[in-house]
Amino acid sequence: MARLKAKYKSFMNVAEEHGFISPLVHVGQFKEECELLLPKSVMDFTTKEEFSVENLAKELDVDEATVKELEEVCSPSSLVCPREGEVLVWDDANCIPKDTGLITLSHRRKNLVEKVLKPSKKSRLLHCKYTEMDCALLARTHGIPAKDDKDQVTCPEIVITVSVSFPRDERRYKACCSDIYVLGSQPLGNFTENPDLPRDICLKDICTSSFFCFENTFFNDLRNPSSVDLSKDIIEWAKTNETAVPDNAQVASMDECTFNDLRIRLGCPYVFLHQGDCEHQIHFKDIRLFNGTDCQSRSAYPITVSKAHLKGQTCKVCNFHQATWYTRYDSLADTDPAFFCEFCFKLLHYDKSGNKLGEFTAFPYIPAFALNY
Repeated sequence: MARLKAKYKSFMNVAEEHGFISPLVHVGQFKEECELLLPKSVMDFTTKEEFSVENLAKELDVDEATVKELEEVCSPSSLVCPREGEVLVWDDANCIPKDTGLITLSHRRKNLVEKVLKPSKKSRLLHCKYTEMDCALLARTHGIPAKDDKDQVTCPEIVITVSVSFPRDERRYKACCSDIYVLGSQPLGNFTENPDLPRDICLKDICTSSFFCFENTFFNDLRNPSSVDLSKDIIEWAKTNETAVPDNAQVASMDECTFNDLRIRLGCPYVFLHQGDCEHQIHFKDIRLFNGTDCQSRSAYPITVSKAHLKGQTCKVCNFHQATWYTRYDSLADTDPAFFCEFCFKLLHYDKSGNKLGEFTAFPYIPAFALNY
């Protein structure tokens, strides 16, 4: 046990030294320090100052002629290159000069050439992290107004970006993380979503027990009378089996604690356990002040700004529409399981009177719960 603790401490020191994990941060103290450093006019987005050349010149401490010159130089029209209008296909390798001396462009040209020579090979550019941003989902959050004065988020407020990871499964997921915005004043009990659940079944209503584990503290969800303290069994089992459990492990109630009460490290992996043995890795990615571009409605939080992308199955017959049914031991199909869209499934497996044709067992196809065969 002593050796495991030493290894964990060494790992944390190296990660913190290289900047992978931040030092310990108290969320509430971060908010208090922001209030001391920044004037109320900066934190309160409701008092917006109208843009004018005079105000901007005063803010930058320059004359108005300099501000007008900056407007012309920094305008979007100045960002257009002369050759941009000539290029019709940006995926053409010929539009990139060969000897530019720039490594990024040389790799870009090489990838485009390989894409032509080997069409089946996926480009490395598809794995760029910036292509995984769900811009539409993020833009939707900015357009949610407050329902009334009570629902309006009051400043100063803290917004925390939390990343929830799902078990890596190449057959089910393209991306295995969901990013969620939460407010510092929200209790942890509101943060118990599970995007893996199908729409008509709520397993969390049956298995209500869950907990977060942040910095040696277990935060249990005991809001439901049928919930049990899962951390108690884990701590007792770990001590019995001589597993490295922190000596100062504490237990708290999830609904009695807000995010402002937490002491966390940005980038450090934490654990959320629910539904018996379903574990999710939790990362805190960012802590910042609430601003005018954020969602104004308090009741809308927590807000999902990026989702885990599921790999869907196309219909085996038309090879076009997404599958909504799959069959097992199907005498009319040459694969097991076989996937079908709504139209092809009924057309192939039933006659005009609705009588079953052939031998098969059919199930509704839900991508998030596609079985691993």
